[in-house]
Amino acid sequence: MMRRRGPPGCLLPMPTALTSPSVMPWPSRPSVSPSLSARASLLEPSPWPPRSRTSSDPHHPTTAQHEVTEGVPVQSQSNPAKRRRHRRTAVAAIAGASAMSLLLGACSSSSSAPSGDAASGGGTASEITAFLIPSPTEEAIKKSLPDCEAKTGVKVTIVDAPYSDAHQKMLLSFQAKQGAYDIVQYDNPYLAPFASQNALAELDSYLGKSTAYDIGDFVQPLQDYSKYDGVTYGLNLSTEPFLLWYRTDIYDQLGLKVPTTWDEYLANAQTIQESGLADGQVIANASSVNSWWWLQLLWSFGGDLQDASGNVTLDTPEAQKATEFMKSLLAVSPQSATTATGDDATTLFTTQDVGQMINYSGYYPVITDPAQSKFVDKIATASIPKGDTDITQLTGWNIGIPADSKAKDSAWAVLECLLGKDNAVKFIENGAAAIGRTSVVTDPDLTAKYPYIALLGPASETGRRLPALVQWAEVSNQIGVHVQDMLTGKTSVQDGLSSMQSEVSATLGN
Repeated sequence: MMRRRGPPGCLLPMPTALTSPSVMPWPSRPSVSPSLSARASLLEPSPWPPRSRTSSDPHHPTTAQHEVTEGVPVQSQSNPAKRRRHRRTAVAAIAGASAMSLLLGACSSSSSAPSGDAASGGGTASEITAFLIPSPTEEAIKKSLPDCEAKTGVKVTIVDAPYSDAHQKMLLSFQAKQGAYDIVQYDNPYLAPFASQNALAELDSYLGKSTAYDIGDFVQPLQDYSKYDGVTYGLNLSTEPFLLWYRTDIYDQLGLKVPTTWDEYLANAQTIQESGLADGQVIANASSVNSWWWLQLLWSFGGDLQDASGNVTLDTPEAQKATEFMKSLLAVSPQSATTATGDDATTLFTTQDVGQMINYSGYYPVITDPAQSKFVDKIATASIPKGDTDITQLTGWNIGIPADSKAKDSAWAVLECLLGKDNAVKFIENGAAAIGRTSVVTDPDLTAKYPYIALLGPASETGRRLPALVQWAEVSNQIGVHVQDMLTGKTSVQDGLSSMQSEVSATLGN
């Protein structure tokens, strides 16, 4: 697929909706090729699920069980629940990710746009600027920087903005092409909109000759996580797959075993529900977020968003099976789970009697924090169940170098130091979210201290990220609305999938 390049034009003013701090619902009917006047509506603030966040592996080991009884890792000290809300639920404008691409394209000039080729631009400086997003990982970077500054001779100035504003600020900088930032932290759903317009530098030239970073320490799905159109535009800054979380006391009392298939997971939930001890399970079903959970089930049951030719494949037996299964899960869930986000699901699981949950590993600090969880010593985690295929959804932060940076070589030197193999364990100990390096997930001391990290290895081996589509936010919204209608009985599964197929096909132009 050819990378899209924007036509010549002028710098467009930022739409008012993009800078609004309020949270609004996603637009329900985005157009295929919105006019300039319509683009502002696509940039309305919206909730975005927690992961934010590639092929099946027949050698995936059987489900491993890990008691979560350790203390809260360092990152929890920065209030991970608040971080999650800022990053995933109260986020403004992720639904406008595709519109960002349109704005970048409309405002770029073929004569002045910086090349996306990374090392070819090069450039060094004694001082650079890193744009980060407030999170435990930002704090870990700050703690790690003095050593890296001494090692590289590069002074790093950090600026940041909350998640709700961060990507808009990056967009303005990319449009201005003044090289304001040399390093940027961004969420993976923004990779396609940014990379499609050459706003990010390509990093393969650096990676190919860096023994300190050691790209070979990552399994292939994690190597592919930061790629767009086959080119690497960022580094992994966290690895956050779906995991199974369950109450050991309830499992023990009912004699349940950790499920390895989705049928076993549902059977466990039904047994728990019928026992009266607790609700059977919980996932996120709110229309703003349910597409992520539904897509996991679709993959598990052998379906996909598109076929090999790019044709939308949502009105299929596999999609029907995934939807019916999700309805069965809702029947053994807390009543409020119908409109639950990822944050809500975690709150239900940690404060009420709920037997099991499918949610992202990034919630580990919340689930193991006694101030937020009533059942810290009664919760364990395991790999998610398998279906007809063995795929685990991956999410997580990215970090990269803007294409307009005038000091790419210096920026790379700093990133290589911060995120290099030798610094990986120290980076986690400094409070960063775990990055799923093979050397990390197999480190016995680290996995003993943070048991969930051992599960990042199997999850990454079978990992698949969310679709790298410029229009993903629109597609996710369309799926979410129809899934919610099917779950609540507003429409039948057959009619809902047919409508979903038509709308998503129109959005993706097929």
